[in-house]
Amino acid sequence: MQTEGEKSARLSLVSLLLLSVAALELLARITGVRAVQDAAWIAMLLAVLLSIRRLTLREYYLVAASVVVSVLVVALLPNPTTILIGALDQAVFLMSFILLLGLLQATAATSPSVADLGAFLTRQPPGRRYAALSGGTAFLAILFNIGVVSFLVPLIQRGIQRAAPGDPLNPIREQRQISALLRGFAWSVTWSPTAIAPLIVMDLIPSVDRVVWMGYAFPLFAVLMVAGWLEDRVRFRAFKPRGVLPVMVWPRTAALRFAATTIWFLLLVLCFVWLFDESIVFGVLAACPLMVIGWLVAQQGAAHLPARLRQMVGTDLTGSINVAVTLATSGYIGRAAAGLTPANAVAEALGLAAMPDWMMLALIPSFTALISLFALSPTMMAVFLGSFFAALPVLPADATLIAFSISCGWALSMTFSPFATLILIVSRASGIPISTLTWRWNLLFTTFAATLLFPVFFLLTGGH
Repeated sequence: MQTEGEKSARLSLVSLLLLSVAALELLARITGVRAVQDAAWIAMLLAVLLSIRRLTLREYYLVAASVVVSVLVVALLPNPTTILIGALDQAVFLMSFILLLGLLQATAATSPSVADLGAFLTRQPPGRRYAALSGGTAFLAILFNIGVVSFLVPLIQRGIQRAAPGDPLNPIREQRQISALLRGFAWSVTWSPTAIAPLIVMDLIPSVDRVVWMGYAFPLFAVLMVAGWLEDRVRFRAFKPRGVLPVMVWPRTAALRFAATTIWFLLLVLCFVWLFDESIVFGVLAACPLMVIGWLVAQQGAAHLPARLRQMVGTDLTGSINVAVTLATSGYIGRAAAGLTPANAVAEALGLAAMPDWMMLALIPSFTALISLFALSPTMMAVFLGSFFAALPVLPADATLIAFSISCGWALSMTFSPFATLILIVSRASGIPISTLTWRWNLLFTTFAATLLFPVFFLLTGGH
């Protein structure tokens, strides 16, 4: 039996290994030295092994699936080393990305400005609440990423109980507000500069233009927010609220500080992109550590920085191990499975070259959402589809539109799939069943969004 000291030492080692994964991945991208990338693999594998008892059934399943896919690659392919190296690189990138964003999220969680904005979003009158929660969640997610969900869900539930304790209509209030949050976060991944889905696809298909992509995505996000608001108003038109929660005054100072923080982060990203002549993916990775340090100093002063960083590495970093393993294994499986798939033969069998571009692009999101019901996470599908299209000698449609389509599939999955990380986190934080969050509350909205993509891609391709 382990002593407390032995447990602490083991956790400390896991923390250092996770920190090493992120640092080595960043260094490998700066230097291009293969040995550094290989060292990042070793650190990642050791971190997973030492954390094995902390994993849940989901991570065990994904680790087992990774082993099975690896065996198939070795047994069936003439070039297994190349495929497995690519899969390991993908896994390390995703683990590093979520770990660095996790540190940024932990920093945001202690920001008074973020707390004020979160409280403001949840304390709006019914007519404005949907737009406030949906849009506000999306913008907070730029720095908070998926952590915004864990932050806002308790605020929503506490606010409802405070407004009308014991009111039998409180479950309806909860449904309306949490649905708005889910939809806002889900579709923010199509345009947010720090969303995981776009960065994965950009890493796999280098010819993607992210600025143009965001130009497609944000108007769609706005249309879906209006559609969601209308659906909410029509569905609950007979709902007559009783309790009244005092409306919070617009926290102008907090909003300005958060806007300045966001702009500073984006400028850091662009600075690294320009300085190293690298991609946005690299810029986000490189900007995170500096942003964390600068934001902590702004919050608490330089004197508290060493202690706060030790606490974040020792607690917050190890607390991210489950989601880090989930993303890493999903990326590994997606990349390796794409290597097992004869891309040219599959594209020919599906008739992708002859299919109208708009139809193929509109079908990809629905396919992604439906296939996610078989425990294939949105991350896995994004990596698989990105790798699949990247393997084709000639892309069947514009690269940026393909990337946008894949991110729309990710968004659809997040309000449809019981295996989406977003749904799992909200269910755990709120106590609401997964099937309620997805099919009962959001099936109509998800179906509408999937249908809307057909005319959207028809317009974007000019009907080709």
